[in-house]
Amino acid sequence: MLDTMTMSMDYALATITGTKTLTGGNLEAGEFRFGLYDSNGTLIDTKTNDASGNITFRTIPYYTAGTYSYTVKEINEQGENNVSDIEYDPSVYTVTVNVDENMDTSITCIKNGTNVDNSSESVDGISFENKMSVTAAAIDPAVKKVLNNAELQPGEFTFQLFDENNNLIDTKKKTDNGSVLFDSIIFDEVGDYNYTIKELIQMVI
Repeated sequence: MLDTMTMSMDYALATITGTKTLTGGNLEAGEFRFGLYDSNGTLIDTKTNDASGNITFRTIPYYTAGTYSYTVKEINEQGENNVSDIEYDPSVYTVTVNVDENMDTSITCIKNGTNVDNSSESVDGISFENKMSVTAAAIDPAVKKVLNNAELQPGEFTFQLFDENNNLIDTKKKTDNGSVLFDSIIFDEVGDYNYTIKELIQMVI
């Protein structure tokens, strides 16, 4: 997003902003850094995202009419921080601020050579999305059945595994040693997962 404001006939102000998202992970304040470069490629400001993913560069004043060009991109600190499980967004945004003789502004934003938007007030076009790659993990849910004052028989008792929405996902019978082994569950996304194991009560008439 780009915010512009005309304060008087003497000068204008523009604030270049954007947003950051992290797919597959929880975004934290200050986690990623972004650079604002002038038309010569000189880094003139760096900012990190806040907890909500907002990126706000310093406000730039304009005292003369003209066309001003900037580049916005993410500073890939993967090597420095050894964050090998994050895929950085390589997008590069070219932002052009046009200031006329009345100190009114218009803005054009281009992403990787493609026009994003053109507005005299704001552009909701600057956004970066990083992705966290997750190595698949697996668990093998298991319980053990104990029967007091009697001998357990193979397959005598049946148990069911339910997900957090109470959907039945597996049914197994007790083995010879009393163990109940459900099929493996594979996880390929970060998160908390809840399961419930119940014994199937069989009515004897």
